[in-house]
Amino acid sequence: MVPKKIRDMKANISPGVDGIPPKLLLEIVEQISTPFATVFNLSLEEGVVSLEWKEANIVPLFRKGSRNKSENYRPVSLTLVICKLLERLIKDHLVDFLVTNHVINPCRL
Repeated sequence: MVPKKIRDMKANISPGVDGIPPKLLLEIVEQISTPFATVFNLSLEEGVVSLEWKEANIVPLFRKGSRNKSENYRPVSLTLVICKLLERLIKDHLVDFLVTNHVINPCRL
């Protein structure tokens, strides 16, 4: 599942504070999938996520209007790519659980 999630990532998304772009992970997907899966499983079993994974760069993203006015920007958090992967895996497991247990209708997704 980890290799698929890595391959499904957009190569052009911004890296987090570690500077590791998804493009790099795509190039070494075979070498990192098993170690990532081990770390992700341990994180889920322990219920702990590394504090470093939670760090983010906050950057202003222009919306519209004058670029000279701060109210025309919104903050965007650039989190680590590895954290994005873990979040997507958790989301998939959660959605699968909710659908399997008839908590949510798959048509609602």
